[in-house]
Amino acid sequence: MSPRKQILRTLSQLREQEGESALLRPATIAGFSENPEKFQRAVNELLKDRLIDGMKDAEGRMALTLNSQRVVDVRKEIRPVWARPALWAMVTLVVAVVATWVGT
Repeated sequence: MSPRKQILRTLSQLREQEGESALLRPATIAGFSENPEKFQRAVNELLKDRLIDGMKDAEGRMALTLNSQRVVDVRKEIRPVWARPALWAMVTLVVAVVATWVGT
């Protein structure tokens, strides 16, 4: 799984468990310690895209939370490949073409 999806999935699960105000330090995300450069780049991209918000926690360290106004966009981004409408449209088109070709 990409660092971007890992971050969004972790924050989404935390939001479901603890509510909207749940904060998470980036270093506690699974995989962050193995590849901090990629994860930091992904955090910066997500902040730029405004899918997540960064703020200071009670100890003054950087913490992340999902942007409450972009939750629908986050859900679209972390959904599995087989749940994407474009994939099903392509599969339907291929099946229709093959059925037409076989029927002739």
